Amino acid sequence: MTQRPFAWEKSYPPGVRWDITITPTTIAASFDAAVAEHAPRPAIDFRDGKITYGQLGREVDRAGAALLANGIEPGDAVALYLPNVPWHPIAFFATMKLGAKVVHLSPLDAERTLRHKLTDSGARTMVTTNMAPLLPMALKLLDAGLLDRVLVGEDDRFGASPHPAESIPDLAGVCRFVDASPPHWPQVQPSDIALLQYTGGTTGLPKGALLTHANMTSALQMYEEWYGRQGVVRKGTERIICALPLFHIYALTTILLRQLVIGNEILLRTRFDIETTLRDIEHKRATSFPGVPTMWIALANYSGIETRDFSSLEWCSSGGAPLPVEVQQRFERLTGHRLGGGWGMTETCPAGTLIPIASRTKSGTIGLPIPGVELGVVALDDPTRA
Repeated sequence: MTQRPFAWEKSYPPGVRWDITITPTTIAASFDAAVAEHAPRPAIDFRDGKITYGQLGREVDRAGAALLANGIEPGDAVALYLPNVPWHPIAFFATMKLGAKVVHLSPLDAERTLRHKLTDSGARTMVTTNMAPLLPMALKLLDAGLLDRVLVGEDDRFGASPHPAESIPDLAGVCRFVDASPPHWPQVQPSDIALLQYTGGTTGLPKGALLTHANMTSALQMYEEWYGRQGVVRKGTERIICALPLFHIYALTTILLRQLVIGNEILLRTRFDIETTLRDIEHKRATSFPGVPTMWIALANYSGIETRDFSSLEWCSSGGAPLPVEVQQRFERLTGHRLGGGWGMTETCPAGTLIPIASRTKSGTIGLPIPGVELGVVALDDPTRA
């Protein structure tokens, strides 16, 4: 790797430094600090109801106590089989406070993939909801001996559900994921594994990337240096649309963790829906919308999109896959905002490169390595040649 100064630093936005001091901590410590600082503020908007930081903190403590009561110890793996519902952040932060590690399962995973992830990770406890078809699949995996217990959060706990719900059976190994007294929390270190995040890779079955508390909290500090210095997504003032799945590293890091740590409000949506998104922008005055190309393509081609009000938006970005240039240009004409973007991967949590906010670089670029990241470019025909 080239010695500093790196060539790309001369293109950094004013005030942004590459050689920042990164202080790794734990996700639980970051979350607790945010709860203490922003207790009365809304943390999550879900089904038109609000969950404040204080309420979220209490739910996390109760959930952590429930996990502890079910035998979860530091280092254990806990599988989260959840869509974008409040049970996800509750179970996620509760697992972090116990020093256990989260294993994300996608509600879209085929049974074969779910079996692989459970077996490969060693997760014997699953947290899910009684939303169909998640609970029936969870019970099938329990019956097959792949799980010891299934903790079930009621889907209507945080607002009337538009989805079919399953009754929670009275079976051995199945219990409701609520109501226990907060325990004395174990000591968690930044070097402890926080997440076993499965990624498709290139061949074969998904592979689990090991991410520590230090990896994830360092990524948050890198993002804060980059965006904070450029005045984007400010602390404690923003409303962020979250239609991206929280079981994916993109939304987990850049929306759930980063926005809660800095005191913003997450408009949590179970799935992407164009009219719901437009309502969040026009009526709930969302200030930021991170998406993926399929979302931007759907919006760009939506009937009457030219007449909609995008004035509340201050920042939007696209990630997860390359964005067609014509879609980017159409969105910019509609809103007056440039779509941000960059490059990352699960193994980097997913910090990598980002496009400077005010940049007018050519379409298709992935931007610059962000603070703290070293990156090399090698020849396709000879990976040893820089």
